[in-house]
Amino acid sequence: MPEKTNHLTGVAGEHYVCAELAKQGYIALMTPKNNPLFDVVATNQAGTRSVSIQIKTRPVDNRQGWKLGKDMERKHRNPDLFVILVELKEDTSPAFYIYEHDVLSERITAEYQNYLAKPKRDGQKRKDVDFRWFDEGHFCPDDKARKNAWRFITDQLK
Repeated sequence: MPEKTNHLTGVAGEHYVCAELAKQGYIALMTPKNNPLFDVVATNQAGTRSVSIQIKTRPVDNRQGWKLGKDMERKHRNPDLFVILVELKEDTSPAFYIYEHDVLSERITAEYQNYLAKPKRDGQKRKDVDFRWFDEGHFCPDDKARKNAWRFITDQLK
C-alpha cells in the first residue's frame, strides 16, 4: 500500500467537500495550494452568492481528533467564511462537521482554555502550545448537530 501523507489526506477532504456540494447543485472549486485562509470557493449556479471554506481533514487512523493551528482561534467576522472538519472513514462516506468560522473559533478557544486550566497529572501547569486538538469527546450538542448539516452553507448560497 502506498504511503499516506498529510498532504494527500487534506486533498482528499477538499475533493469530498467539493463532491458533496456538487451533489446538491452548487459549484465548488479548490483554490491554489498554500492559500492561508480557505481551500474551497463555492457558488450557486447563477454566481450571485459565494462562500469560502477552510477544510480540516482527519485521517482514518487518527483517534485524537483534528489538530488545528492556534490561528483557528482568530475571528474574521466574515459570515461567508466556513470551516468543515472532515472525518475520513475506512469503509463509508466521510462525516462533515460544518461551522461558521467564528463559531468554531469560539469553540476552539473555549476548549483550549479549559485544557490549560486543568493541571497535568503531576500537578504542574500546562504550557501554551501552537496547536489545538478538537475531537468528538469534547463535542457539545451544537457540535453534534453540525454533523453533515450542509444547510449552514447552502442557506448562504440561496
